[in-house]
Amino acid sequence: MKITKTKLKEIIKSIIREEKTEYQKFFDSALEKFGVDSPADFKDEEKKKEFFDYVDKNYKAENETD
Repeated sequence: MKITKTKLKEIIKSIIREEKTEYQKFFDSALEKFGVDSPADFKDEEKKKEFFDYVDKNYKAENETD
């Protein structure tokens, strides 16, 4: 089966949209867990760092590499 360059671009864009959607869902749930609407709402830099550490530790992308 031969895939055209255009079809390959469409497939890649679709995967990126799907992954972004899953990440956004996780990110939004983390915001809710920490009781803010946006990372900009954190008054305390330590709490903001804790939030991003939580997101980094707990979100696992499908094709993530470290």
